[in-house]
Amino acid sequence: MSIAIIVGSIAGFILTGLWGDILAGIIAGYLAGSSPMRGAIAGFISGLLGGLAFGIIVLLFIPLLQPLLAPILGPFMPLISMLGGIIALLAVIFSMKAALLMAIGGLIGSLIAKYI
Repeated sequence: MSIAIIVGSIAGFILTGLWGDILAGIIAGYLAGSSPMRGAIAGFISGLLGGLAFGIIVLLFIPLLQPLLAPILGPFMPLISMLGGIIALLAVIFSMKAALLMAIGGLIGSLIAKYI
């Protein structure tokens, strides 16, 4: 199941959007095996880890932009830090969306593995 979670996380990070999350969940669920509960759990954990990776990249990328944007924004530079917090919050919300969609995909993938 750990391979399913790792592969599902990578697929969830690469594939974006509604169908990308479901497809990544199907991949994780198929690799998790024929138990629908294992597929749903693998998809859910994969979605959380993929969203976490995206959130970490966003949080690491914003401080790198501050020296470049400081001459342009000047006194409005504190807004970038506040914007970083808002973007991080959105990343958490989208992570939960991806986790739920990937859990549904994991359930579908495990049913595919069961009957094929």
